[in-house]
Amino acid sequence: MNGEETKKEKQEQTASIEELFAQTEGIINNMEKEEVPLEEAFRLYQEGLEKLKCCSLMLDTVEKKMQVINSNGELEDF
Repeated sequence: MNGEETKKEKQEQTASIEELFAQTEGIINNMEKEEVPLEEAFRLYQEGLEKLKCCSLMLDTVEKKMQVINSNGELEDF
């Protein structure tokens, strides 16, 4: 893994879900441009998938935190 990929991963880990969604929207807008070369479109597509993967992980984490332990010691949804 090169330094650029590591830097990008660190930025994604510290970005909020709103920031990641905004970045993903920007990627989609770039992909919709007619003058985007095919190779660039593939690169953008991969970058968008990585951001969505981060969003999914963040949402899963929040969802797991939204459970409480009831009086019987069992987890239940908040």
